[in-house]
Amino acid sequence: MLSYFVVQTSFGAKIVSQQLSRLSSYTISIGNVHHSFSNFYELAFDEVVVSDNKQEIIHIPKLVIGLDKSNLWQLSHFNYITIINGAVADTHFGHYAFSSNTLKFVNSNVDVLVNNGKDKLSFNKINGGIQPFISSGAGQYQFDFSSQDVLVNQIPIKSLLIQGFHRDGVTTITNLGGNINNGFFVSKLKVLADNSLNIDQLKLHNINFQSTDEAFWSNYSHILPKLTIKQLSILESSIQLPHFLIEKGNIEVTNLCYDDKWRFEQSSFTFNADNVVLHEQSFSSVLVQLSSDNQEVTIQKALAKWNKGSINFSGKWKDNDLQLEKLTLADINYDVPEKFELPVLPDIFKHIIVDKLDILQSLIIRKYSDFPFSLYNFQASGSNVVLAENQKLGIFSGTVFFKSEKGSFNRIDIRYPDLVLKFDSQNHALLTFGSLVNSGMIESQADIDLSQNEPLSLKFNAYNITSSLLEDWKLVKQPPTAINYSANLHGQFRPFSFSGVFSTNEGNDYIINLEH
Repeated sequence: MLSYFVVQTSFGAKIVSQQLSRLSSYTISIGNVHHSFSNFYELAFDEVVVSDNKQEIIHIPKLVIGLDKSNLWQLSHFNYITIINGAVADTHFGHYAFSSNTLKFVNSNVDVLVNNGKDKLSFNKINGGIQPFISSGAGQYQFDFSSQDVLVNQIPIKSLLIQGFHRDGVTTITNLGGNINNGFFVSKLKVLADNSLNIDQLKLHNINFQSTDEAFWSNYSHILPKLTIKQLSILESSIQLPHFLIEKGNIEVTNLCYDDKWRFEQSSFTFNADNVVLHEQSFSSVLVQLSSDNQEVTIQKALAKWNKGSINFSGKWKDNDLQLEKLTLADINYDVPEKFELPVLPDIFKHIIVDKLDILQSLIIRKYSDFPFSLYNFQASGSNVVLAENQKLGIFSGTVFFKSEKGSFNRIDIRYPDLVLKFDSQNHALLTFGSLVNSGMIESQADIDLSQNEPLSLKFNAYNITSSLLEDWKLVKQPPTAINYSANLHGQFRPFSFSGVFSTNEGNDYIINLEH
């Protein structure tokens, strides 16, 4: 009887601490031990602290343990363990094997290391438990937890609920959900024996995510395990990354896989958004519908509003090549920037080929004083047009016809300009241009090596137009005076810098030297 009362003193708690420490590689400290005859098989401990050689890993202000009635004199199995207001920094107890019919947390904080210790889940005010619990994680058990706050790699989640069971090496989560900012998510999934994820359903609603990290995808993609998502729904959500923005977007995907890279297998994909911004280009009312089969993606429909007009295309993607059956742009109002540079495409778009290209009733305008121009009611049609080579945008092959009702080049009005772009067997671009200018007409031909960005030749014929037009268009500086003339020029295309021969209809030839 004396030993019973001694145990419930601080001195007795010290003796119990020493005995428990001898049973493990940890240092265990207990402030006080309590027992009541009304709960004969229950012990209560105050201020339980478990430390290793480096740090305090567990601090429990109140710990309640129900002893195993069938074997009171052992410390490896308990009827129940209740942790109240505890702080657990490490859930791995490799050096101390114990089990309990029930492990319960009440308003406790728990840190869990996952992905081989690379990532941490921090649970705040966690409530719930595991039945039964084995410290090694073996066997079958079920779990039911709720947490007021959770940090997943510094991403905060509120009011988390997780329920499920573990059996035959597979953890089945029957109910997973929580709030992120003003949104929420719910999911059902399985964690397989190889730690890969088989997600039956993942639904996110009103999620608003922002990051200023330029390398966001590459920095975080390694965190993702091998996974399969049978059904993914992202609703009324916004994502903002450098050079990329989605506002009020909806995504529905089936059969999405990840194993070092994303894959679509027998999948369907539907995406719509109020606004999308990609490399400073803004698109609105976006709708994309895709399906995939054997790594070939079929673009059933892609629609968007862009620069007061619309874009519409369909086609197929496979092996980083995009083949568009039809690309149509209508009513576009495009303001060419001062420094026009086409972006380098991601490696998933190494080549882009368009079977049929149409541009309908559009406006192209450049306002900058060095060379302003405009084209009204601009139209184009093309076939077998290669719009990207090795991730670079441009026109690299095919045939394209351009025309416009009216316009101006460097403040010189033109009417009914038309341009034909073709390519020869050596992939040189052949351009034929014609237009009415004031009361006259011009015709020109150019042979351009696009790989070097230089015209091999430029032939220019003018009828009833003063030769000052050549200087106005920055082709030739101070040309000879003439009304009807031709010019056979060679030089650079960007910036314009030509030399060659200027000929009048009277048979006079003049040498044009490269001066700019």
